[in-house]
Amino acid sequence: MLTVADIAERVGLALHGDPSLVIKGLCGVTDDQPECLSFVTSSKHARLAMTSQIPAFVVKPGALLAGKICLEHAAPEYAMALIAGLFQRSRFTQDTAIHPSAVIHPSAEIGAQVQIGPGVCIGAGVRIGARCRLYAGVVVMDRVTLGADCVLYPHVVLREDCVLGERVILQPGAIIGGDGYGFVAHAGHHVKIPQLGTVVLEDDVEIGANTTIDRGRFTETRVGRGTKIDNLVMLGHNVKTGENCLLVSQVGISGSTQLGDRVTLAGQVGVTGHINICSDVTVLGKAGITKSIREPGFYAGMPIKPVERWRRAMAYLYRASAKDAEHHED
Repeated sequence: MLTVADIAERVGLALHGDPSLVIKGLCGVTDDQPECLSFVTSSKHARLAMTSQIPAFVVKPGALLAGKICLEHAAPEYAMALIAGLFQRSRFTQDTAIHPSAVIHPSAEIGAQVQIGPGVCIGAGVRIGARCRLYAGVVVMDRVTLGADCVLYPHVVLREDCVLGERVILQPGAIIGGDGYGFVAHAGHHVKIPQLGTVVLEDDVEIGANTTIDRGRFTETRVGRGTKIDNLVMLGHNVKTGENCLLVSQVGISGSTQLGDRVTLAGQVGVTGHINICSDVTVLGKAGITKSIREPGFYAGMPIKPVERWRRAMAYLYRASAKDAEHHED
C-alpha cells in the first residue's frame, strides 16, 4: 500500500491535502470505492467526484475539489496510467530465471536478466535481448530475434525468422508469422504457395490476444513503431502499417495493403487488399474500405465515405424510410 505522498513523489505530482492517506487501489469515478484514488478530466466527473466516497483524485492544475485530496497533473488520465504501474501485482512466480521445463536450442543466444517460463520452446539461432520475459507455453521458432524488454504472454507463437524490436508486448495467444493465405488453382486443386517472407514488429508495438499476423509471401509483413493492435485482429501477408496506428478488435486487413502513420481503424473495419491508406485517417466501426484513401480525415460506411457525407446520407435514408412507412399506414 502507498500513501498519497508516496504516489506524488514517485510520479512527480503536486499534492494538496493530507499526505498520510493510504491508497489501497485505483478506481473510476463511477466505481465510487473508498480508500482508492481516481481521476477527473471534466466538469461532469468533478460533480460526481464531489459526492463520491472516493477520498483522493488526480486533477488538472487549479481544478481542486473541495473536501478531497488532490494530486495535480496537466493530463490526469496519463498520470493515472503511470500510477497504475505502482499497483501492478505479480503475474507468474517461479523460483528460477529459466524454468527447468523450458526447451532451448544450444545455439540460441539468451540476453542478461531474461525470464523464461515453464514449457517454453526456443529454436535454433534465436536471439533474445536483455530483460525479455517469456511466459508459459511460448514457442519461438528458428532464427527469431527479440530486442530488449519484450514481453510474450502465455501461448504466443513466433514463427521462424520473425523480428521484434524493443519493448514489444504480445498478449496471450498472439500468432506472429503464420503462413499467408496463398494458393494457386491447378488441375482442379488448390496448391499451397510457400510463404517465404517474415514479420517485423518495430519498437513499442503491442499485439492483442488471439491476433494473427501472417508472414510475407516473399518479403515482409511490417507493423510500424508504436502501433497498438487489439485482440482478434487479422493482418494478411505483406501488410504494412505506419507508426502509431491503432487497430481495434476484429479489424481485418487483406494482403499487401499499406497504412500510413497514425491511422485508426475502429472495431470490425474490413480492408481489401493492395490499397493504400494515407496518414492521419480515422475510420469508424464496421466500415468497409475498398479503395485507397488519399486524404486525411474521418470516414465511415460501406463502402466508406467522408464521415459528414455518410451521416447526412444515413439521416436522409431514415427520414425517407419513415415517410414511406407513414404513406403505407395511410
